[in-house]
Amino acid sequence: MSTPAERATAAGLNADLVMLDGSVQATFLIDMLKNVKDLPIRESDILLCTYPKSGTHWTWEILNMIVAGKAEYAKHWQNSAWLEYRTWEELEELASPRILHTHLRPSHLPETVWHKGCKVVYVRRNPKDCVVSSYHQMSKQVWKDNPAGKASYTGTWDDFIDLFLNGCLPPVPYFEHTIEWTNISEAKKDSEICRVHYEDMKQDCVREIRRMADYLGRPLSDKTYYDISEACSFKNLKHANEKLKDQTYHFQWQDGASGYFRKGITGDWKNWFTVAQSERFDTVYKERLNETFPY
Repeated sequence: MSTPAERATAAGLNADLVMLDGSVQATFLIDMLKNVKDLPIRESDILLCTYPKSGTHWTWEILNMIVAGKAEYAKHWQNSAWLEYRTWEELEELASPRILHTHLRPSHLPETVWHKGCKVVYVRRNPKDCVVSSYHQMSKQVWKDNPAGKASYTGTWDDFIDLFLNGCLPPVPYFEHTIEWTNISEAKKDSEICRVHYEDMKQDCVREIRRMADYLGRPLSDKTYYDISEACSFKNLKHANEKLKDQTYHFQWQDGASGYFRKGITGDWKNWFTVAQSERFDTVYKERLNETFPY
């Protein structure tokens, strides 16, 4: 029987893939992933935890502005603070408080995150929109270990949905990731995390920025909340990331596109899912999470 990594390769994922702790991973990341649990964590660290394409860039920039106390963009891309991707030396160079981001499940994070009482912000998004966004990104993205310049994914849209539902997409299976983060309060009873929904941020970004600032113990003026919301609008943040930020930690993309910023909207899945695909997705969602698909 083939592994999820083998099924992903057969369906059109163009990278050397292996299995690690039940997840499909790119081979070039394995050494770093094996050492993640031993990374030094500071009490002042703030962790942003998301499933891919759930508003990570958006929220990371907001958190940086909250900590800075003003609507000023961080110098680098969020990739500069990617917990499982950067080296120990690179992370050590970051000034405190560090806003680290990760797509890891709670059980794969350094235990010191919980022992030291770090602030943790978890963002969740409609998974159908995540699938659409991931499909478009991976259809243009050129991974580090792909010197031929092939896009990360060259298979069909239908197969991509299948890979998602069966936990075959790197770097983490959606349902396992969601279940762990949903139940984190039971596993880490002394840890209080801030739960944010992408859709709530789209509906009232100022309100959610204020809520995150209160959680971090860094309340700001109403004007600053509005300034941060405006600076982190899709149009402005896209421009900042492509034109203003240091590109040291930026990945390669086909056709010169940034890839990370496509539409930044909710409900785009309705333009991509057929009725049959949507119904199948809803069925699997209900089976795995024991709840009706809420969107």
